[in-house]
Amino acid sequence: MKNLFISQNLHTVTEADINYYAVPFLHPKRIMNEHDFIYVLDGEWKIGQNNEVFSLKKDSLLILAAGNSHYGVDHCLPKTKTMYFHISGLEGEGVISDSQNNDGVIIDTMIDASLNSNIKRLFFEIVNSKLLGNNRKASLYFELLLCELSEYNLKPDETDLAVKLKKIIHRNPEKFYSNNELAQLVGVSAKTCENKFKAAFSITMHQYMLEFKIKEAISYFEMFPQMSIKETAYNLGFYDEYHFSKQFKKIMGVSPTKYRNK
Repeated sequence: MKNLFISQNLHTVTEADINYYAVPFLHPKRIMNEHDFIYVLDGEWKIGQNNEVFSLKKDSLLILAAGNSHYGVDHCLPKTKTMYFHISGLEGEGVISDSQNNDGVIIDTMIDASLNSNIKRLFFEIVNSKLLGNNRKASLYFELLLCELSEYNLKPDETDLAVKLKKIIHRNPEKFYSNNELAQLVGVSAKTCENKFKAAFSITMHQYMLEFKIKEAISYFEMFPQMSIKETAYNLGFYDEYHFSKQFKKIMGVSPTKYRNK
């Protein structure tokens, strides 16, 4: 099972702390109105949600969704240490089946975060910000954590490469890369790049690059209204104004001139 989170509005971190269990402890049985995020720093624990059991170990992250029954299956090992936070639930969020098609951030219920230090770091930042009374900062760190978890998706080898390719595209908006050029920059074959990028983001590298450039163009229209369509096209690496206008209309449904005038 997976969890859906709506990212349009900031969530509120209502409680957060770091717990140490010197002796075995059984997680309480309860149904909460908030989402419960648990990160195991040391030790092991078995926790259930509805009819599913999760075996947690060091660097496991478990999401217990609001409105669902969760409970301790077994006592944790002595000297288990965890950090946790509770986050407000928004309408429409919670457990979904793999087959459901929803708009929002989709995250697995349990994640092995041992290969991604950013997850642990952001989790710490949420807990520390809440303990220090900085609620807005805690909420902002949570949104960053959602982004990190949605990209991680239990495939760190694929996602790391795919995110690296995205960053190259973002850093050089003036360039149109071929698949071979991107492959050379990350040291793998073009086929590997394309397969792993599409597996991670469900879009080809070329299509992503086009859509990214169109979004950049729209930003230019808003920030630099005095910039001509031709200048925008050249700044974003298009061959000419015609090439830019053709791709813009294909994606946005109207010409860049009409879009900007609106």
